[in-house]
Formats: sequence, structure tokens, C-alpha cells
Amino acid sequence: MKIFVINLGREPQRLHRMASLFGELGLDFIRMPAVDGRDLADRYGSGARKGMYYDLGSGEIGCFLSHIKCWDAAAKEEAKYNAIFEDDIHFGAGARELLADASWIPADADVVKLETTLVRTLVDRGSAARAGDRSVRRLRDTHPGTGAYIVSRKGARKLLELSTDFADPVDQFMFNPVSVAWNALTIYQVDPAICVQEVVVGKDGFADALASGLKHERPVQEKVRGAEKLMKEVARPLGRLAASIGASLRGQRWGKVRFR
Repeated sequence: MKIFVINLGREPQRLHRMASLFGELGLDFIRMPAVDGRDLADRYGSGARKGMYYDLGSGEIGCFLSHIKCWDAAAKEEAKYNAIFEDDIHFGAGARELLADASWIPADADVVKLETTLVRTLVDRGSAARAGDRSVRRLRDTHPGTGAYIVSRKGARKLLELSTDFADPVDQFMFNPVSVAWNALTIYQVDPAICVQEVVVGKDGFADALASGLKHERPVQEKVRGAEKLMKEVARPLGRLAASIGASLRGQRWGKVRFR
């Protein structure tokens, strides 16, 4: 499979870091020039774009358009599968084996998510395939993040067709069950994940350089206080218990996808 790395022209430090990481893995990649939100109007197209959660800013739009460029390239490739990375990713052990050989990918996969954002989600308890010492499970609920994933040629074509008039962040478009793309795609999750983004772990000295440029565009949730806070703290473990029991009855597992 070919590997695409999305990188802004004004972020050479990120590109240098990714070149070093892939060099250590003995893998080549193709730089995909990112669409710079600074070069776009405040809103893509004519007027505000009302999404499920908030209006997209120019940075989010640029990010989505950058992934569309990758899908377009993947849809035209001879290889059945291609990997797409954002340029702030960290790798776990065994990344080379997964990326150098596509034989482990389930035949019906449109997308295989390689990363985790360490949020709770639903995956099948049973494994559809093995990727080295990792499981490959169907993803059944929201798991945001588009830092690292594999897309099939067929999946790339579906994504291109469904994204002609997008209004939400690309990760919600791909990995949220309320999105139009969700029901059209067969999505798997590598578990434990082999990638994690810097914004999730803050793993090395590149933290400032790799900080997400989209954070300022995403609304900050107001903190709850007083009785409302107490009620939420009481309800949270009960909700988790109910979710775990329900998932178990459906042959699924509710929890965080680990990074290793």
C-alpha cells in the first residue's frame, strides 16, 4: 500500500519529523500538500455551514479538504489499500509489519482505524482478523480522530461521493454513527491501536510544534458546577456500567482502545 502524509507547506518541522519516523521504519511516503485554512474564506462556499455540533471554521474546512485530496489519490491507485496519516502521529511497536503488508486487512473493510484517541467507544468483542499480535475489530460507535487510518479503493470512492457537501469535521464525518458516511462504510479498529496523535499524549519535545491548529476553532465546553456537577458525577459510573452491560449482551466491548 502507498502511504500519504498530510502536511502544510508552512510546517516543515512536522514533515522532517515524519520523514525521520518513516525512515526508522524503512517505509516511504508521499507528502500530500494540505489545504491551508488561511487561504480559504472564513466559511467554505457561500455562507455559514451548519454542522451537527458547530459551524466549521476555515482550519477545519482545510483539514477536510486535505483528506479529500488523499481519498481522491487512493481512489485512483492500483493498490487496493492505502494509508493516510496526519503529521503529528506517534507509532507503537510493529508499525512496519502492519504497513508493509495488507494481507491482514478484512476483505470487506472500507476503513481501518489505526489510531486511538483514548475515548470510550464500542468495538466487537470478537476479532475479525489479526494484525500481528493485535486484533482487528468492527468499530460500532463514535471514535473521533483522523490521524491514522487505512482506506480501501472502494472506501475512498464512497467517501468522495458522500463528502461533496460536507458540514462537519472530517473525523465526525467518518467515525460518528449519526453521520451519513457511517452506514455506507464498513469500519474496523486495530486494537490495541498502533498510532496516537500528539494532542492526545503530548509525548515528546515537539509538543508545541505539533499542537493542533484546530483547537481554537472548536467550542470549549463550559464547566458545570454545584448540584449539576454532583448529579453528573453520580450518574457517570452508573452510565458506564449500563453501557458495559449492554455492550456485553450484544457481543461488544465498551471502553478505551489502548495504544501500544
